[in-house]
Parts: sequence; C-alpha cells; structure tokens
Amino acid sequence: MFPGGMEVGQEELAALARVIESKNLFRYYGVGDGPDEVASFEREFAEVMGAKHALCLNAGSSALICALIGAGVGEGDEVIVPAYTWNATPNAVLASRALPVLAEVDESLTLDPLDVERKITPRTRAILPVHMRGAPAAMGELVAIAKTHELVLIEDVCQAAGATYRGRRLGTFGDAGAFSLQFNKIITTGEGGVLITDRDDLLELALDVHDCANSVRRGVGLPKFAGYNFRASELTGAMARVQLTRLDGLLERMRANHARLASQVGGLPGLELRRGSDDDGDAGIALIAFADHAARAAEAVAALNAEGVLAMQIYSPATPDLHVFPYWAPVLEALEAAGADRPDCPRTLELLERTIHVDVSPLCNEQDLDEIAFAFEKVAKQVLA
Repeated sequence: MFPGGMEVGQEELAALARVIESKNLFRYYGVGDGPDEVASFEREFAEVMGAKHALCLNAGSSALICALIGAGVGEGDEVIVPAYTWNATPNAVLASRALPVLAEVDESLTLDPLDVERKITPRTRAILPVHMRGAPAAMGELVAIAKTHELVLIEDVCQAAGATYRGRRLGTFGDAGAFSLQFNKIITTGEGGVLITDRDDLLELALDVHDCANSVRRGVGLPKFAGYNFRASELTGAMARVQLTRLDGLLERMRANHARLASQVGGLPGLELRRGSDDDGDAGIALIAFADHAARAAEAVAALNAEGVLAMQIYSPATPDLHVFPYWAPVLEALEAAGADRPDCPRTLELLERTIHVDVSPLCNEQDLDEIAFAFEKVAKQVLA
C-alpha cells in the first residue's frame, strides 16, 4: 500500500538536496555547519508523539533492539510477544540475548491479555505488544498486567505510526515505543526507525547501543555497552521530517476510507469484521474480516482477486509468511536449544486462517471504495452466504 511512499514528491527531493548541497551526510560531523536534520527530526517526532525523547535509527528492528537492551532486558530473561507479528519482533528479543515467549492474539489480531497472564513465569522481564496492521492492542489491560508483575513494556508501533489508544498516541504507554520508516510503513524514508521513551536512563543506554562511540561523543566517558552502528544519516533525517508533516493527513484519509468501507462491508452475510480495541484510534490501513472457516476465507480471497480487489488470507499453511510463528526458523531453533517447549498458539493460526485482508489506501476515492464494497457484496452472496 505504501501510504507515505505514494506521497513522496518535491518536498522530499528539496530536503535531500539541502543535505547533499551541505555535504554533511553524517549526523555527528561533516564539512562546516550542517543542517542538523536527524536531531531536528527527533525533536519534532517526540513532540508529535507526546514523548520526552526520540532516537532516529536505521531500522525499526534497531529501535526494538535498542528499546529492549535500554530497558535492561538481557540474558536469561523472557519477553512475551504475539505469535502474529513480523519476525523482526522476536528476532529483536533474540538480539537482546533474551528468549521470546509466544502468546496468542485475540480477535483484534493483537496480543491477548488473557494469554499474556498465562505465559508469565519467574523469568518474564518484558511484554512486547505489537499494534498489527494499524490496530492498537488492548493497552489498558496490558499496562495493568505490566504494573502488577513489575514488567517492562515495550510497544512495537512499526505498523501503526500516529495511531492512538483512548486518544493517546501509541508508543507512549510503556517504557519505550519502536517505529519503522521502512517503505511499506505509514510514513517512510525507504529504511529507518525511531525509538521514543520518557526514561532518561533507557535513552542513555540506547544511545550506546545504537552507536558504539556515542558516550565519547556525548563526553560522558567510555561506552557502557558493546554497541552497534544503527545510526541514521542526515539524508534519512531530512526525508523523515517531510514525511512527518504528512502523517496526520494520511491517517485522516485512511481512517475515513476504512470507516466508509467497513460500514458497507460489515453487515454482509458470512463476514465478521476484526474486533478493535479502540476503533477510533485505528490507523485504518487495512480492512480485515473473518469468514466462518478457513476454506471459505480462501474461496472469498480468490473470488475477490478475480473481481480485481487485491485480497489475501493472512495465514495459509501452503504459503510461508514471516508474519506467522511457524515460519520463524531461527526463533524456533533458539527455543529448542534453550530447552523450551515448541510454541503452540492454535487460536492464532485458526483466526489468521479465517481472515480476508484488504489494504485501504489513502489514494482511494469514493468510486474505488464503492467498487471494493460491491465486490465484497458479490462474493458474500456467491461464496459466504
């Protein structure tokens, strides 16, 4: 769908030209006084999201790793993650030297608080909810669980930049939030990521994680962590600043399109729309409905595609998809090596196999939406009724 990517234009080109003309491509030093794009973006992003700090990085995966390590997650710890998320989420847990513990998603296709409670052990250090396909997880319940058990809470907001829960931007409910600027995300720089946090100590360690010389650059002594090079360039910062100005407009259009389509599709026979934890806060990037069983979902997806509507089943055993836990080979191998039980999340697979998923583009006009709705009506009558 590429919402931000489809908006790339002269403003982004001018921002990139500004950096290139300055010859200051690296955020920490260059030729004379540079435009300071990354630092400016960090201040602007933190303000938009309502956070104290933001750290711009080279990828959303890096943001997750920096957030986990910055929050003190490490060897011997367990981190509860949903069984439906891009594999970068559990991979980041492995990169922090902890073990991911997979929990079920519910009908919102986000982390099920009830299963989170069941998966907590004495080694649990953190909960990592993922706001999948733009939908906020049940943050009220998850925040309460984290507080009760004194757990770190890191939000994966990579697919939901700007979305909210009860009027508050996602990424601000726990110890840190991680965002992606990869091309398929709501706003984009091609590749990139952002960490936000209100914790000074978390940011301080995250700075060392993301840049192996950062403590020296800050003049606070030698590094406290054997860090990486997850830094963002000034080119990334410049483009991100422009994309950030587009965020609320993109959200407004996607939400309006999603609401219109949901109103037309929601009452059709044989379909049940994904349940939202907060429908008003949803980014509106995808319409997801459930058929009553997997075979019907597969038939409906095929029929919609035949009507010219690009639809998909989120999970089909015949089609490997790195969003679904059976295909996370390095994670499964790490769990086996640690003597952990093989993950078993049948409810997640059952739900995902019944899905009918359609992207909702901010570029859709009323005619486009009516045509999609008409295709759904036709398929509901012919396949699902």
